Amino acid sequence: MNRLRGAILLEILISLALFVTAGSIILVSTTSMTSALVRSRDRQIAFDLAVAKMAELEAGLTTAEQLHDSFVDVALISEADRERLDPAGAGPGRWRVVVETEPSRFTPLTNVTIRILDARDRRGGSEPELAVIHQLLRLNSAGPDEFETDPILDAVGAADAPQEAG
Repeated sequence: MNRLRGAILLEILISLALFVTAGSIILVSTTSMTSALVRSRDRQIAFDLAVAKMAELEAGLTTAEQLHDSFVDVALISEADRERLDPAGAGPGRWRVVVETEPSRFTPLTNVTIRILDARDRRGGSEPELAVIHQLLRLNSAGPDEFETDPILDAVGAADAPQEAG
């Protein structure tokens, strides 16, 4: 009878060890998948932000000097859901925008590189680079609202103006 009890106890201990091991493996894989999903979401946000900043430069809404080394916060969710979905919070200015310009061999164009860094994540003393895009742009160094005048459009505007009788 004692042998039977000992065998049952041994079976229960082996079953419990297998159950705990399987549970640990599932927990570790779930945690790693969740962190991979968060990293993927952050990379997508950073890439979208880089494209948006490049479009601002191309449209002349800002200058490279104004964008360089600026911090941006991106609100992806409603304020009501922010605490529930992101309790740590991104905080103000989580994304750092770094703009590098260099002349290109195509005369009016400039080679622009925009890098998006995660300012919140400073492991190893440096910010991880999440997105990098390169593009040739004609930069407006004068800043917004100070565009070059176009003589063709000026001529069209003068032709459309009502002529005064004199």
